[in-house]
Amino acid sequence: LDDKVIALLETLELQESAKRKGHFSLFNCLVLGHTKYKGVQRVYCNPFPSKMFYGSHRMDLVMIRPPGIDNGAFVVSPDTVWYARVLLLFSASAMTDTGSKSFDCALISTLETYNDTENGWLESVGSRVVYELDYKKPILYVVPIQNILGKLPLVPVGDTGTIPHSMRNTF
Repeated sequence: LDDKVIALLETLELQESAKRKGHFSLFNCLVLGHTKYKGVQRVYCNPFPSKMFYGSHRMDLVMIRPPGIDNGAFVVSPDTVWYARVLLLFSASAMTDTGSKSFDCALISTLETYNDTENGWLESVGSRVVYELDYKKPILYVVPIQNILGKLPLVPVGDTGTIPHSMRNTF
C-alpha cells in the first residue's frame, strides 16, 4: 500500500458494538427527513448473505449530490444529480488535527443514464432511464450520507428487466 493510504488508515479509531470491536460500524437503514415537511424516506441496504430483508438483499437506488460541489452552488435537477445503488452504509471515527471526528458514509455504485436521442420524449417529460453499466465491474464511490438527496422513484421499462434487443449496441 501507498504510504499516504497507510497513514490515513492509521488515523481510524476502533469502535465498539454489542459483540465486537472494529474500525467500521455498519447499519442497514438511513432515515431521511426534512425540517419543513412531514414524513421520512427510508433507504435500505442489506448486502449480507446471512441477513435477508424480507427475503432479498435489498440495496435501494438513490439520487446523490455529486462529491466536490458546495451546498450553495448546487441546484437539484435530473441533469445535476447522480443516480446510484447503495451498497453499504457505515460510520467510521478518525483522529484529525482537531481531535476525534465521526464520519457517516455510503458506499455507492453509480448508474448510467440512457439518452434517447431519436425520440427525445423522455427528456421532454423530465424522465430518465437508468441502468447499471456492468454489475460485475461497478463504479464505486464513498460519499457522505449528507449527499444522499432521496430515494429514486422507479418505474420498470419493458417487462423483461433487461435492455431491449433493439438497443443492445447503443450502450
